[in-house]
Amino acid sequence: MKVTKGIFKSNNIDTIMGATAFKQSIFFSLFLVAIPNLACEDESGLTKVCPQPIPCAVSIDGTILTENLEQYSKGECALGTLACNEKSEEYCKNYVAPTEEVCDGKDNDCDGKIDDGFDADRDGYASCNDCNDGDEFVNPGAPERCNNRDDNCNDLIDENLERECWTGPISAKFETPSLCKKGTESCVDGSWSSCQGQTLPASEVCDEADNDCDGQIDEKEENACGPTASIGSCRRGDLVCQDSEQICVGASYPGGEACDGVDNDCDGVVDNDLYRPCNTSCGVGYEICSRGGWVDCNAPAPREEICDGVDNDCDGELDEGCPCVLNQTRICRTGIIDSEGDPVSCGFGISICDSSGVWGDCHFFGTEQERCNNWDDDCDGEVDGLNQVCGNPAYAGIGQCTMGEQVCLLGQWGVCEGEVLPQTEVCDQIDNDCDGHIDENLNPHNKVDMIFAIDISGSMTSSINALVQGIATYISDFVGTQHKFGIVTFPGPSNSGSPMVIRTTPPLSTPTSFQSVLGNITANGGGSEPSYDVLYLLTDPLDPMGIGWRADAFPYIVLITDERAQSWTNIKEPQVAQRTVNCGIGECKPGDRLEVYVITLLQYSSMWDDITYGDPNRIISIVPADAGRYTQFFRDIFQNVCI
Repeated sequence: MKVTKGIFKSNNIDTIMGATAFKQSIFFSLFLVAIPNLACEDESGLTKVCPQPIPCAVSIDGTILTENLEQYSKGECALGTLACNEKSEEYCKNYVAPTEEVCDGKDNDCDGKIDDGFDADRDGYASCNDCNDGDEFVNPGAPERCNNRDDNCNDLIDENLERECWTGPISAKFETPSLCKKGTESCVDGSWSSCQGQTLPASEVCDEADNDCDGQIDEKEENACGPTASIGSCRRGDLVCQDSEQICVGASYPGGEACDGVDNDCDGVVDNDLYRPCNTSCGVGYEICSRGGWVDCNAPAPREEICDGVDNDCDGELDEGCPCVLNQTRICRTGIIDSEGDPVSCGFGISICDSSGVWGDCHFFGTEQERCNNWDDDCDGEVDGLNQVCGNPAYAGIGQCTMGEQVCLLGQWGVCEGEVLPQTEVCDQIDNDCDGHIDENLNPHNKVDMIFAIDISGSMTSSINALVQGIATYISDFVGTQHKFGIVTFPGPSNSGSPMVIRTTPPLSTPTSFQSVLGNITANGGGSEPSYDVLYLLTDPLDPMGIGWRADAFPYIVLITDERAQSWTNIKEPQVAQRTVNCGIGECKPGDRLEVYVITLLQYSSMWDDITYGDPNRIISIVPADAGRYTQFFRDIFQNVCI
């Protein structure tokens, strides 16, 4: 460093810097500095030599510096220029000195560092730019993480965070023909959502695709199928792949456990967890099944009657043969006497059991509301004289039903007059049966022709027996009626060229003939089910299959399949829907819709929604295979309507 000096005549001078004030008496000898000087005269005429303007700075103690100035020109600092003031004193003109460092993105203290001392978490971002200077993982340059916090200081939390996900086995293959695909999970409220859109491995099926995503197509680990083990009544079957379809033959599946000494549900335990209500004359309880029989009923058993206010022998009589209990009271209405011992012919009295167990005299106690008992209960001098509303309140006020009125005479209620009870519903715009509905269950179709179109491919093995039983129970309701029924099965034989076979003779038969054919239906058909073709031909007004729809009978068609809708002749859903929406067979009039219903797997329901008018009640799931459930569905679809 070089300190510049000048020539002064005064005994009292400020420091050359003009910053740190102090006074000192000294005489300086005249001398010339080694740099160019500027001569300035003072009041006495003496000459003071000041240096020519050159770069300068001021040290922390106020000394003017002209050498080694690099550190004084950093950051917000700026060098000045040596100059003389009006007192011919040397100072550093326009010098910008360091200031206290503040967090503003500038080097205020000119130490070559910006905002130093303001990065508490040492992540390279000062607190004025860092939204959380206490966390080194939160700053404008940090990656956004799924933690419900703003990690990158952009005022957004967990924005646009998605990542690929997979919850299936690590060994899964994703290349074609594998059906598996990975999904996506998103960050929601600081947590990763469940994996959406992925397709997980499924059981391998015979469809020329890698369903279980192991890199192999249509492989089978074993030839056995059906239940996992032959336990109880369950038996494994043989797995056969035919026409790209796997068929399980000879398997017996678990059923509901019954009290028969057999392991029906195939869990390795016979007659387990079977309970049913049981009762004695004293109450109800439960008994369990053991080795095919019901045992251990825990209902309370009758005991010997004792005088304890309880019907111990459960014969409906309380303490029969027992005297009353001391101080026990009862209401009495005969032999009433007042406090003077005179008889009273109205109201009611109280009798108290004495110490010998005998009921004492009936002492008048008070009056009560008049009842129909041929007694002056309220002591107004009038016996009975009552009337009341009668009838069944469950129906009153609904439809045509109303309550009636009856009169009490000599302690007996008379006949209920004026009551209107539910009647058989007739088509008269009146709720005759008082159920809240008008003219329901009235049928304009005196005759119905109903065709059951049944898929008999091998995949129907697990449900065909329940379907046959459910249909048989339903058809038995129509024995002796004018309704006729028919069965067609599909697919037809591969060498016939026809998509279906008519099984009933004639095609529309009586319920009795129908049932004789129904019992022979089994799942023994091929593996390509042209269901669109079947429905298209059955609804053809020209009747190419010879069904023989009667002109005075309304047509119904119920199609049953567990496969996707298919066609041998490229028939599409709109072509079939055009015929069901505008029925042209049987008794149908222009604009009538065909009564058509489909039993299938619900995953295929969208392939039938135009054909069934978008009515979800016209499509039901084929699973579970339960005969009673099928019967109820059939009964629901053929219900009466009054028009």
